[in-house]
Amino acid sequence: MSKSQMANGEWRMAEWVVLALILLVAGFLRLYRLDAVPPGLTHDEADTGYFVASVYHGAPSQVKTPYGYAYQPFTMYSGVLFMALAGPNDLALRLHSVFFGMILLLFTYLWTRRLFGAAVGLGSAALVAVSFWTVCDSRFALNSGPAPALFTGAVYFLWRAMDDRGEKRHWWAWGLFVLLLGGSLYTYEAALAAAAAFGLLFPYLAYVDRPRFRRHGLWFASALVAVGLLAAPHLLDPAAWGRTNTLSNPVQAAAQGNFGPVLSNVLSTLGTFSVSGDSFVTYNLPGRPIFDPIVSVFFYGGIVLCIRRWRNPAYAFILMWVTMGIVPSLLLGEWTSTLHSKAAEAPILALPALCAVEVGRFAAVRFGRHWARAFAVGCVIWLSVVTASTGYDYFVRWGQAPETRAAYFHNLTAITDYLENTEYSGIVALSSPFPDLPLDPFIADMRLHRRDLALRWFDARRALVLPDATRSLLIVPPNTPLDPYFVERLSLRRVERVYLRADDVDPYFDVFEWNPTAALARFLAAPTQAVTSEGETLRPPVNFGNAVELLTYTLPASTVVPGGTMTLTTVWRVLDPAALGPSPVHSYGRAAVLFTHVLDASEATIGQEDRLDAPAWNWQAGDAFVQLHHFQIDTSASPGLYRLQVGVYTRDDLTRLPVLVNGTAVDNRVILSSVEVTAQ
Repeated sequence: MSKSQMANGEWRMAEWVVLALILLVAGFLRLYRLDAVPPGLTHDEADTGYFVASVYHGAPSQVKTPYGYAYQPFTMYSGVLFMALAGPNDLALRLHSVFFGMILLLFTYLWTRRLFGAAVGLGSAALVAVSFWTVCDSRFALNSGPAPALFTGAVYFLWRAMDDRGEKRHWWAWGLFVLLLGGSLYTYEAALAAAAAFGLLFPYLAYVDRPRFRRHGLWFASALVAVGLLAAPHLLDPAAWGRTNTLSNPVQAAAQGNFGPVLSNVLSTLGTFSVSGDSFVTYNLPGRPIFDPIVSVFFYGGIVLCIRRWRNPAYAFILMWVTMGIVPSLLLGEWTSTLHSKAAEAPILALPALCAVEVGRFAAVRFGRHWARAFAVGCVIWLSVVTASTGYDYFVRWGQAPETRAAYFHNLTAITDYLENTEYSGIVALSSPFPDLPLDPFIADMRLHRRDLALRWFDARRALVLPDATRSLLIVPPNTPLDPYFVERLSLRRVERVYLRADDVDPYFDVFEWNPTAALARFLAAPTQAVTSEGETLRPPVNFGNAVELLTYTLPASTVVPGGTMTLTTVWRVLDPAALGPSPVHSYGRAAVLFTHVLDASEATIGQEDRLDAPAWNWQAGDAFVQLHHFQIDTSASPGLYRLQVGVYTRDDLTRLPVLVNGTAVDNRVILSSVEVTAQ
């Protein structure tokens, strides 16, 4: 073996050692305290979990336009593999993201090494490994997690397919390009913008690199057509463009000649690289830019280098990829830009490495190899600084910040942990700021797996669910405290106050024991007032569509001035939730609303409130609930007597439930006491 062959072998071995070290560091930053940072789940993550768990349990959800834009199907199925390993929980979702974060690193290394050499490959991989941006993104349990890895893999196999170093046609590389690019389009809408870079590359090759175009142009065009056909079933569904529709406002303003919003968004997005950063605490440490000042210099140097070498397809494509990849952020601005630009993570993080390697080569030629080695050592040292900065900023400054803990609903996370470990078995009444689907309950579904606990969800600031039981737990966090009206009528025994952190937005939660049946009796202790329906006097309970019945109501003050606020309390018992009808197609569950209207003689509404804080999806036969209604009277209301009506309608189709008397519908509302509007 010649000396040159031995040297090449040693360099190759050194490269593998460095790559292994990069992978170890990347794995540590992505796996360390994965169960604690982020410190809970966001609604978007829980929504993703719902879709993945639906497939895991064998019944993919029919919901098409959910909260959180988690309707792209790729993650629904790839996530199932991790639920099979770790169970249907949030840890499985985070491991899913970690996996694709590591795949992104490998594809970035393979792509940059193939086009620019081993040094650029290792440098790019190192930045992907330790960047705050990619570390965060690799730990979020979001539907979009696989998109950067799939897209970068497609880029790598495209360049493998167009490799002219041999005569053999790499048909398998074209196939993988089609599959990975198509997969990214089934994962996140930001990949749609980034995919336009391939549309730019095609005519670019025809103009700049005709030999390559003549050899691969037909294959390239056929591959793009194949991607379109593969993604068509998804992209032709209007629901697939839900997030893209949010781009319309600044674009429409520009079309009308007002370029201010677009220009402002462009400037704020460009500032995220080196100046200000994404301000949304859920996905970034607010104000932290993607690059520190030193790496920023090499980032902009990489852009200049690519511009100078624009006739080289490898360099030109980086510019195309970065430009198209950040288009969503350029239109929407810096807020959540770390998500909107994620399809361009690989080229953005490759640019500093590209420049640094070029500087090192220049130093070797101009000043000698010892200066080049010194520069390389300096780069390694600074990468170590970046690694330490990322670790501190992520795990301490961001991960422990009260704002982050609040954004990830850490109080609810602590409640589910408490319930997972309590010895109690039975019904738990749980106050929550977002008790409706797909919000707080989906977070609990991802974290609470005890079948001997049955949760009743409500917001205690306006409602109270009274389970059909003589003993239950009641959990109340400080962000949704019991209204004083409820406290006065409940006999609660506090089991304990569970403290979290003193600087938390919600630093504790209270656990009570109570007797819901006895509490209901206290709400019903006052004499029951009659109501009327279509002129007929009815004595409660009043049946609404066999689904729920009105037990009683309380109107503390029946007089009000124009512009004043009235309070009404209604008490209901659930008869049969199924009487609301089947859950509408593409809906998470049954949804109902209580309406309270003050009507004048011509049936015009002068005051109203339509709401329900004990959501119908969670109704259980035999349970009761109390709803507080606060509504304002129009300032234009004339003095006089007005009618107060209440009823129930289904939220999806606005159909009112009928008032049933002996099984016959007599109306779809009941009239309560009169309301008197007095002069100011």
